[in-house]
Amino acid sequence: MLIKDNQKMRYYEVWLTNEEQAEVDRAELTKKLLSKKSDSKYKVVYYLSGSAELYPCIEGLLLENLRRA
Repeated sequence: MLIKDNQKMRYYEVWLTNEEQAEVDRAELTKKLLSKKSDSKYKVVYYLSGSAELYPCIEGLLLENLRRA
C-alpha cells in the first residue's frame, strides 16, 4: 500500500494491490486518514489494481481512441 498526501490539492492518494484490496477496510482507512486533517474538504482517492493484463487493456484503449479521432 502506498499513501501520498497531496496537500496542495487536499487529497490522499491510496494505491492498493489486489491482495491489499481484500485485506484493507477502505471505509475504516478513510476515516483514519481524514481524522488527521482539520480541513473538511479533504478527500481520499483509491487506485485499485485490476485483474486483467495491462498491455491488452492499454492497447484496446489506444486503438479505440484512434478510431474515434
